Amino acid sequence: MTILTARTTPAPEGISPTRARRAVRALYAGPTLTAADLSAPLLALPDTEPVETALPGAVPVPGIAATVGRWADLGIRGVKVFAYGHDRDGRATGALLPGNRMVRAIAAVKAAAPETAVTTEVCGCSWTDHGRCLLLCDDGGIDLDATYTLMAAMAVRHADAGADVVSPTAMLDGSVRVVRDALDEAGHRDVGVNPNLAIHTGLYGPFKALMATDPRAGHRRGLQLEPGRAERDTLVQARRWITEGADSLTLQPVMTAVDVLVRLRDDQPVPVVAYSTSGEWNALKALGPAGMVEYLGMLKRAGADQILTFAASTPPPSAPPSP
Repeated sequence: MTILTARTTPAPEGISPTRARRAVRALYAGPTLTAADLSAPLLALPDTEPVETALPGAVPVPGIAATVGRWADLGIRGVKVFAYGHDRDGRATGALLPGNRMVRAIAAVKAAAPETAVTTEVCGCSWTDHGRCLLLCDDGGIDLDATYTLMAAMAVRHADAGADVVSPTAMLDGSVRVVRDALDEAGHRDVGVNPNLAIHTGLYGPFKALMATDPRAGHRRGLQLEPGRAERDTLVQARRWITEGADSLTLQPVMTAVDVLVRLRDDQPVPVVAYSTSGEWNALKALGPAGMVEYLGMLKRAGADQILTFAASTPPPSAPPSP
């Protein structure tokens, strides 16, 4: 009789030490993270800004072609464009100028990589002189009608320039419906609407500092979800956005809301984008390339259809984690 413990077996390589063949492990390994799972934030800066900044993808408009071309070569198929606003005033008039920085950035992306999907931020924070996402009345209150009109006009301007998806940022009930109606009336029925589900956090800091979008007074917490209630309130808000005409959703930040991502994925069949925000970038740098890939892979497992991250091109997204 052969004694089991006396058998000579290969070093464990598979899902079980007694069924350890490499081919079996590969068979059951499951999907891996690829470049196609990732989108990159593109921050269009003034032409006078240096090309090298603390955040990847933050470049002047003349540098967009090279940046987006490199991303496309890696296999990254989507960008979300944010623009450093100019001609800022109380009514955000710069946001609607025909040749503003956002319009130029969209055109530059499409010229360099026509097959890259372009999503744009639709928000007043980069274009108002007070840094708020909203337009204000003379008494300091919110001018909702004017804000809705601004968001609708911005969305159409972006679509006219070539945007594939527009992303209303300020979480105002009714805003998604207004944007959807404006796009349809302008003949852009095939342009998607992807509103934000933004949770209040300190992880937006580096972006706000670079893009000068911090409100001069107060804060925008009233336009964001409370962290302590995020798991419940995100589902409520997501359902409202879908009812208003949203085609997909973006959850941000995701590093501290993976539980919310899982619940959102279970609740909604629409595509969900997990936005790993600027404050997360500093933590990801400390993890190193292998750690970045593992983190982003975890977001994919948790249910993200697409991951928007400053780590999209660092390291090459298709690299597997180290054994």
